[in-house]
Amino acid sequence: MTTSRSLCNFGFIALNLLVLFAFSNLAVFFNFYEFLTQLSISPQWYGVLIGAFSASALVIRPVISARLSPDNAARAIGVGLMLTVVSLLLYAHVVSLVPMLLLRMLHGAAYVTMMSASVALLMVFMPPEKSGQGFGIITIMTLFPYAVIPYVLEHGLPGVPIGRVYTYTALLMIPPACLLLPLSRRVRSARSRLPESGGAMPKGSLWINLRRPKVLMLLAANGLVFCVFASMFFFLKAFCAMSGLGDPGLFFTCATAVMIAVRIFLGPLFDTFDKGILAAVSLLLFAAGVLMLSAMNSLAVFYASAIVYGAGVGSATPLMNGLMFAISQPQYRGLNTNLMLEMVDAGFFLGPAACGLALAAGFGPTPILAGCVAALFLSAGLMGLLRNSNPR
Repeated sequence: MTTSRSLCNFGFIALNLLVLFAFSNLAVFFNFYEFLTQLSISPQWYGVLIGAFSASALVIRPVISARLSPDNAARAIGVGLMLTVVSLLLYAHVVSLVPMLLLRMLHGAAYVTMMSASVALLMVFMPPEKSGQGFGIITIMTLFPYAVIPYVLEHGLPGVPIGRVYTYTALLMIPPACLLLPLSRRVRSARSRLPESGGAMPKGSLWINLRRPKVLMLLAANGLVFCVFASMFFFLKAFCAMSGLGDPGLFFTCATAVMIAVRIFLGPLFDTFDKGILAAVSLLLFAAGVLMLSAMNSLAVFYASAIVYGAGVGSATPLMNGLMFAISQPQYRGLNTNLMLEMVDAGFFLGPAACGLALAAGFGPTPILAGCVAALFLSAGLMGLLRNSNPR
């Protein structure tokens, strides 16, 4: 049901702006581990509380994904924005375990509602033959906040209480709310021209779709990748404190700048060569960056690892999403894109939870990072098995 053969259409641009502000609401939690240390909560729960956000999304996404359509997606985005504002305003006032766990679950539900509905609309405005470039562009919007916000929090707002920063972040939900009305009008216009397309998926679609081995392999690989990515994002600051080396905020700024550059300059190549092979190579590059980081004995190697890390992540994730889009039957593209996000949620729960438990058990950064490298090698192997899956 795409309305344009070009990515330069209002709907695609509006969705990119919505994603930009939505992910700003996530990137601000770069220092959430530090925030938890200021509360009366036992350290053994820190990883679980970090991951509870994604655990909530993990449970809710399959329930709502098959029920979303272009007709109801804009309303769902509005509900997600409203719940996000409520969640952000509550962080400064919650100080104990159970209320914080419930708050993280509410925030996760808000996020997954907003993003799953955005994916339902993305299927309207992104041409299938430009899926690699399209996902490359939209993932730049997901990355830009991670390039800017951690550095600003570390160096530009050192005196502002973390809870108050979360409160101020609620203001970032105003611009995407303003996009909903014109976006809804564009969707209605597209539906009037293509009344036969769209609609919620029929019952049983999820299980029929999951019988395809290629879909399962891609989902498993994506989950492993984001276990590693989430562990790095939430615990690199702790690793740096243990080793006394490096600035984690600057690391993520450098890495994310490289990710964005890769997607801008190499994006057109994502739809030219075999996505399976390119994704496997990219994941090996990601693993090399994590392996370099595990040295923790030289500032030069530390910041060089940020460049290698950024190049690997920057190319791997849009390639994997583009590959899923390419191998999916047309009626399952929206569902499978949401399932890829489901694996992101799984990774953001399992990675931090396991990492937090490992640190609480006395493990240092080296064995944790070694496990991350092993997970990335396994993911690269799965991508290698998917070579020649690009229909082009």
